[in-house]
Amino acid sequence: MNESELSGWTHPRLERLGRALGDWEGTGPDDSPLPRSLRNESRAEGEAKGEAKGRAQGLAEAVREVLRSRGIECSERFLAELPEALARRGVVESRLAIAAAFACDGERDFLARVRAR
Repeated sequence: MNESELSGWTHPRLERLGRALGDWEGTGPDDSPLPRSLRNESRAEGEAKGEAKGRAQGLAEAVREVLRSRGIECSERFLAELPEALARRGVVESRLAIAAAFACDGERDFLARVRAR
């Protein structure tokens, strides 16, 4: 318990001790403000990441439809990686990605136009 950094051996034992004391007292992690706050912060961060991923997925589907309607053939790899590519490039405004889809002449050109914005 007096280690400067908890070892892999110590941490699970301290956790088990804390849970046992909590069971004995009838308390849990949410009864303490710090763990409750950290849990809520982590949950909000996870939800935000999930929402961003969902937006990127929806935007990728719209881009696919625009490219398909223009007769531009796309590789399976490009289509599979498109949501992640849009999210990684920080394309959050759909109008920018859609404009790039309407103006490009293929996969590489689309990615270059998105990257330039």
